[in-house]
Amino acid sequence: MDLKTAKLMGGIGAILTLFIVIPVIGWLLGIAGLVLVLISVKTISDLTKEHKIFTNYLVAAILSFVGSLALLFGGAALMFRKAGVFTDGLRNFTIGPGMMGRGLWNYGMMGPNNWGEHPGLVILAVVITIAVAWVFSIVAGYFTKSSFDEISKKTGEKNFKTAGLLIFLGSILLVLFGAGVIVLLVGVIFEINAFFSLQDKLAEPELPQT
Repeated sequence: MDLKTAKLMGGIGAILTLFIVIPVIGWLLGIAGLVLVLISVKTISDLTKEHKIFTNYLVAAILSFVGSLALLFGGAALMFRKAGVFTDGLRNFTIGPGMMGRGLWNYGMMGPNNWGEHPGLVILAVVITIAVAWVFSIVAGYFTKSSFDEISKKTGEKNFKTAGLLIFLGSILLVLFGAGVIVLLVGVIFEINAFFSLQDKLAEPELPQT
């Protein structure tokens, strides 16, 4: 694969990652975008003969995925922490007044005994889950920055360096949610621009003058 194809795949992939917020199909578009960016970064890494470019980005992708899983399963565990919430709830499900299922009321999220038993533990679990996902996000942002810094150095496209810095800062600021998301969004926009701004061919290295 040549650099011209790689830059198109990277730009399109980066755009698709923005669609991850779309309900139902967003995660599929996000994964497809990530795969395209990975292929693009791997191609750039091979063409520049700088293997750290792909290695760092792959580590970032894995850490982001693990952090997302931690947040997802942590949230699911908190919502359905009571043993038997599914089996008991379905087994005892009956339609009552106002279409309220007795099983869901007694065993599910709507039950009065679901959150009130140990509120301190619930809050602690929420904090730990968010903290773990946040740490994974920061480390992933650092490796993304390292990868993009190398791409910028090897290709001369400065937007990669800016994108990497913004993505790293955005991952740190995610704890503030609004600020972090905005910075990350701007970083991805710079990433898109960086891919599409790449030259079709790498510049030939200058020969030393004798």
